[in-house]
Amino acid sequence: MKTAFIALFSMAILSLAACSATKSNIDKTAEQEKVGTLVQSGSFVYNATSANPLRTNVLSILPNGGGQQLRQLGAGYYLSVTRDSLKVHLPFYGRSYQAEMDPTKGGIDFESTDFKYSYETSKRGYYIATIKVNNQKSADKLILNISSNGYTTLQVQSINRDQMGFYGKIEAQKSDILNGN
Repeated sequence: MKTAFIALFSMAILSLAACSATKSNIDKTAEQEKVGTLVQSGSFVYNATSANPLRTNVLSILPNGGGQQLRQLGAGYYLSVTRDSLKVHLPFYGRSYQAEMDPTKGGIDFESTDFKYSYETSKRGYYIATIKVNNQKSADKLILNISSNGYTTLQVQSINRDQMGFYGKIEAQKSDILNGN
């Protein structure tokens, strides 16, 4: 009797674990489909959480820089992509080869409607989205490497500035959330 109870209890625990694993896989698949839909539609917001400048000695002059390459960012740094507009508000740490005439425009901060968005799927299962901006000096090419769960690295390339890297995550546009997409 005691052996039967132990066997029944063990089977119950195993079935609960299997159900939990199945729910986890379903959640993971749903998140992967959501990320795929965002990338394919070309409508999402990328929230940057850390910055990684090309030059390693740039951050050593900043307070609390300590010579570390990766710099944690506060809230509010983003890249917003829709089919017809691009909004970028990101910091810049590095060398600029052409001085900006307005000293308040030190970051990568612009809006554009003149850009081309494209993406491809890599062999390893992540997305590579490329945004070619035609009318900006602070950034002419943005490359996003997007994992299946939405975590993303962003490379900002410019002719007049050092390359910058960022790490963050993509999510749906607020209007997409309100519309149920």
